[in-house]
Amino acid sequence: MTTHTLAGLPKTSTFTKYITPDFRIPDVKTAKDNHDNIIRKPRILKDGGFSWTLPEERKSYQYLTSSDTGLKDLGLDPEQVHDPEYQKIVSGEIYKENPEFLKQNPFPYSQAYAGWQFGQFAGQLGDGRVHNLFEIPKNFNDRTNRNKFEFQLKGSGMTPYSRFADGKAVLRSSIREYIISEHLNAVGIPSTRALSLTYLPQTFAQRHAAEKCAIVSRFAESWIRLGSFDLYRWRGDRKGVRQLSDYVINELFTINREQFHHLSKILDSKNDFFENSKTTIGELTNYDKMYLEIIIRNAITTAKWQCYGFLNGVLNTDNTSVLGLSIDFGPFSIMDKYDPNYTPNSEDHEHRYGYANTPTAIWWNLTRLGEDLAELIGGGSKLVNDDYFVNTGIKPEWEDRIITRATKIIEAGGEIYKYAFTKTYVETLFSRLGLSSKLINIENPDEQNADLIDPMLDMLYKVQCDYNKFFLILHSIDLDGGSFDSSRVAESILLPTFNKQTSKYDQKELTEEISKWLDTYKKYLTKSERSEPGLRKSLAAKSNPLFLPRNWILDQVIQYTQDSNAEDLSYLKKLEKMSFHPYDKSKWGNELKEVESTWLLQSDMGDDYSMLQCSCSS
Repeated sequence: MTTHTLAGLPKTSTFTKYITPDFRIPDVKTAKDNHDNIIRKPRILKDGGFSWTLPEERKSYQYLTSSDTGLKDLGLDPEQVHDPEYQKIVSGEIYKENPEFLKQNPFPYSQAYAGWQFGQFAGQLGDGRVHNLFEIPKNFNDRTNRNKFEFQLKGSGMTPYSRFADGKAVLRSSIREYIISEHLNAVGIPSTRALSLTYLPQTFAQRHAAEKCAIVSRFAESWIRLGSFDLYRWRGDRKGVRQLSDYVINELFTINREQFHHLSKILDSKNDFFENSKTTIGELTNYDKMYLEIIIRNAITTAKWQCYGFLNGVLNTDNTSVLGLSIDFGPFSIMDKYDPNYTPNSEDHEHRYGYANTPTAIWWNLTRLGEDLAELIGGGSKLVNDDYFVNTGIKPEWEDRIITRATKIIEAGGEIYKYAFTKTYVETLFSRLGLSSKLINIENPDEQNADLIDPMLDMLYKVQCDYNKFFLILHSIDLDGGSFDSSRVAESILLPTFNKQTSKYDQKELTEEISKWLDTYKKYLTKSERSEPGLRKSLAAKSNPLFLPRNWILDQVIQYTQDSNAEDLSYLKKLEKMSFHPYDKSKWGNELKEVESTWLLQSDMGDDYSMLQCSCSS
């Protein structure tokens, strides 16, 4: 495979060509001429969706590390990480050191967006410490169908959207985001990505105490959020809503002549979502399809979060991606034991973003998006391109029709969300259980959910064994052919972590409950093996990570790295290897084998290491 250098790749900026800029800085020339006195000055945008702005200069930069999988997926030469030019690009120092770089490449910018935060509208927000540098072509050997990645820096300084903040990101939170975004991608969960980590040893931010800072370079197909649409609706900017929608449709959802890929697949599986509203809705427009595509992508990602026990911790509309990517990691966690009441966010007192409420929270956000798009999805094919509707507004006689149609589209979207979520959820857990997806009723996947999965979760809640290790234990036992002793297998799952002093349930009672579930599982396994012999082991090996970066492990790595003033990166490098290659032990290296063994002992570490919480501070 041909590899490239980051400096040598062609760089574009499609977003800034499509979207109207901040009226105070209407073009790049104005930004270059006035960057010292206006480029970071806080302001509320009356128009536009971004502001030209440069990363802040720091006193010193110390390159730490890059993701090997990130480099590979970008088609970049892994040896270039030793090149000072590469290190200066991924830290933003290049803009200070080499003025020619700015002349030859797009001018950086920060996005404006708004957002609903914990159920309350927060007004204009935006990239308060993020600078979008450029787009680079996507590696064509990559399995996805996108044409480019948007490359940005987080923690790179103040922008017009910093408000009362300082534009900084501390080393602690930067390590957490760097690790988790690449880990989720490696597991198979849609996520924004991280390429590198740069330490700022002379830059401090006041959080819990004075903490040293860092910069994460990140990339994704797009960084547009639901909150991007919230901004235009809040301003009453009909033109802006349409402009942003056209960008999403034409640049993100039309790739290689294929439009609305996920929606097409769902409608191929089940096509009766509009059965009761065909007369009202009529033909679906591209704006309808865009809304439904966003719904499906978020349903798929949310289902995968649930299957692997990942919780973001803060799921406001500004933290919800139009592409359904896991985005903006704050007080995230991986659930150690199955507990639907768990939230990783110590400030989420009502558990709004806890495990059980996550699917509802995302749908709530998507409903707000439907309200942002109400005119476009309410107009339908008869109005959406009408000159008066486009350029002037809504005639009184159109209002009821628009409201009725928009309501029907959102209601249908709710049904599609539920179906896409359930289908992905059941398929993913079937893979984790080593079962063929051919056993799933594609018309009603909730059937297998009720029969096999819900009872499994009830059992895991009572047993309180390690949630993710349960699947590894299940597949470490010889179950071939479905002929196994349920009681013996039940004891293997139960005994390693059962504590009769803390458990609400009797050991015999729990053993019987596990055995009962295993009998149901045995029936499915027998059918699966009959349909596709030998599938269980191969499917389970690709679906059950051997390692997960738990919060206590992240805390340990952060502390070790901070204590050495980022001079000793051995723990961080070890965590990289294990997190970025969670299915393949051969890539974990031969160093720190005792540490590796300890990190794999989650279920034996005790309650002090389990179900930890953290704050939003970063």
